[in-house]
Amino acid sequence: MAKAGRVRSQSNQIEEFAEDLGRLLGTARAKADSWLGQREQIKKQLAEIRDTASSLLSELGHQAKSAIDSASRVARGSAAEPPRRRRRKMSAAARAKIAAAQRLRWARQKQQSGQKADAKGDKKR
Repeated sequence: MAKAGRVRSQSNQIEEFAEDLGRLLGTARAKADSWLGQREQIKKQLAEIRDTASSLLSELGHQAKSAIDSASRVARGSAAEPPRRRRRKMSAAARAKIAAAQRLRWARQKQQSGQKADAKGDKKR
């Protein structure tokens, strides 16, 4: 009878082990399913991000292309040359004022040089 009791106790232990193993495998399966679900959600989010980035890049490409086209129209094919500075235009009135001021400077200079020549006794023509 001792053997029969041992066999039952071993079979009970085996059953308990099998139940524990089943619970453990069930828990592992539930965790794996949960992780797979999370993986699918992450995959969907990454796909959305990829699509958004792709659309933004294509939009940027169109804008960059239009900027390049407008720049090439401005440069008119001579991208190697640096752009020249445009000359400033002066009004006729400003040019007249500058000319009058220069004539006054010349007259004063001529008058001063004439006084120096008179002081020395020489006359300049």
